[in-house]
Amino acid sequence: MKKTLTIAFGIGCLLAGNSYANVPKGWFVTGSQSADFIFGSEPGTRRPGSHNAFIHAKTNSDGFGGLMQIIKAGHYRGKRVRLSGYLRTNDAGKGQMWMRIDGDTAGKNLGFDNMEQRVLQGDQPWRRCEIVLDVPVDAKDIAFGFFLVSKGEVWGDSFQLDIVDNNVPVTDTTAQIPDAPVNLDFSQ
Repeated sequence: MKKTLTIAFGIGCLLAGNSYANVPKGWFVTGSQSADFIFGSEPGTRRPGSHNAFIHAKTNSDGFGGLMQIIKAGHYRGKRVRLSGYLRTNDAGKGQMWMRIDGDTAGKNLGFDNMEQRVLQGDQPWRRCEIVLDVPVDAKDIAFGFFLVSKGEVWGDSFQLDIVDNNVPVTDTTAQIPDAPVNLDFSQ
């Protein structure tokens, strides 16, 4: 009985591990339901000789799965940064890039954009995506990546994180939060 349980546990670990078997170096898996997705990299389809990262839903999911990195903000403090890259989707619930600027205090978000207003859904060919955020001087980390919501597939290619001129507009969704309540009587 003990041997059977050990073998069953080992097979289960191997099967679960296959979901993360080819995660690209430097990236790690994240998500509210990451076990519902398969992550990896494969020979590129956008540029010959390159590689693409991918996220495939195993079945329809109630959550999301993503690939991400976290880096120290030091080199980027006081500057404006642009995360750019290419995404392609197949039957996707939503495919989107995201970036977050973290402060010293745990959970303190200094900037955020997850492309919620410009997601890729369904079948979309390769599309260049950009997120531009300011990195305050008290920033600690920069987290970024891409994710798939619910179903389908998303591929990522040629991601870059660059310092840009302040003339490049920010896409920060937290910057759109008003300073005071609006339309409280619902007349508009």
